[in-house]
Amino acid sequence: MIYRRKNSRMSPGLSRLYQLQPDPYDNTQKATIRICLFTEVTNAVELREKVRNGEIDAALIRPELVYGVYVLLAAANRTVHQMAHNRMATRSLSAELIYSLSPSRNISDSLVTFGIAEKSTALLAAVFDDKSGSAMKKLCKQIAGKPTDMGELNELINAKQIRKIYQLTDAVYNDDSLSDHITSRLVYKDFAS
Repeated sequence: MIYRRKNSRMSPGLSRLYQLQPDPYDNTQKATIRICLFTEVTNAVELREKVRNGEIDAALIRPELVYGVYVLLAAANRTVHQMAHNRMATRSLSAELIYSLSPSRNISDSLVTFGIAEKSTALLAAVFDDKSGSAMKKLCKQIAGKPTDMGELNELINAKQIRKIYQLTDAVYNDDSLSDHITSRLVYKDFAS
């Protein structure tokens, strides 16, 4: 289940706080995720290096490959579920979130595809368990870019590239069914051999 927190402390234009609970009957899996969209980013190379060195504890995601906030939250729920059951494929929640966005079971390929690229001019920053917004504020100081309203995400989406990654080339989908199909592919990854 996904709940949007109405009383987040940061400006609504900067970030959004969501409550995650993959299993509504298991209260031990509760977590939050704070998401902020940045455009006009000029220091992607530096940020990517900091993520690789472990200096930034956040998922920095290519927004053009995320087909809406719903897909990102589905991946975040999967991440929290995997953590609660000690089944994470990666070493951190941030890396697991990026891995969870991918239909591939190849971890390094998933991180390269969905993680921030050297030429990225926009990014989605996601921080787990940051109710106060302090970690996101600290992260914002390191990003040379413009915090943007999450509503702008739809304008950044590269549907052609998303269809290629999720192998959706032959079928016709409307916006809702495409989002549902992508979410199904994220879940299916756990059961594919």
